[in-house]
Amino acid sequence: MSYAHTEVAQIVAIGSNRCIGKDNELPWHISADLQHFKKMTTKQTDGEIQGIVIMGRKTFESMNSKPLPKRVSFIITTQLDYAEQKGLKDRDDVYVVHNLDDALTQAASLAHGAHLDTIWVIGGERVFSDAFMYTDRIELTYVDTEIFDCDAFYPELPSEFEVAEESEQMSDEKSGLDFKFVTYRKKFTE
Repeated sequence: MSYAHTEVAQIVAIGSNRCIGKDNELPWHISADLQHFKKMTTKQTDGEIQGIVIMGRKTFESMNSKPLPKRVSFIITTQLDYAEQKGLKDRDDVYVVHNLDDALTQAASLAHGAHLDTIWVIGGERVFSDAFMYTDRIELTYVDTEIFDCDAFYPELPSEFEVAEESEQMSDEKSGLDFKFVTYRKKFTE
């Protein structure tokens, strides 16, 4: 476990050119991937909190500035008055922080109290990159398409991550896109 005895995992869907976003939106709509995201980031518990996610401001705004149901959201932004601007003060389902360390520290503390063993990093590009050093596992959805006017990319995977599991190739009927789920785990060296 990598951060205060809590697993840190990243979850993201990427195109063949590492695209993760266009105009602050997902560049595709694949129902099975959205269901996979929800299943991975929520865990049935006795408590109200069923998951913890960490994201950057733009990722939060791409979700219409609404926290995900049954999950606590940590939003990282350099804007000091962001919580006031967005009406997010004094809520127990969303916290605005100003760096990744604060997000991880508060999320790990909350995870212990809620009996959750994983904190999920869900984007964007910079948050993913900054979180690699703490990340134990990465859940990637590979979407077999190249988006040429993409403006957000998933960083190159560090070499210490290796494939642990891989699904069969699947196809989304509505979009016609092929995709698969791949789990990476950090290699531990002796």
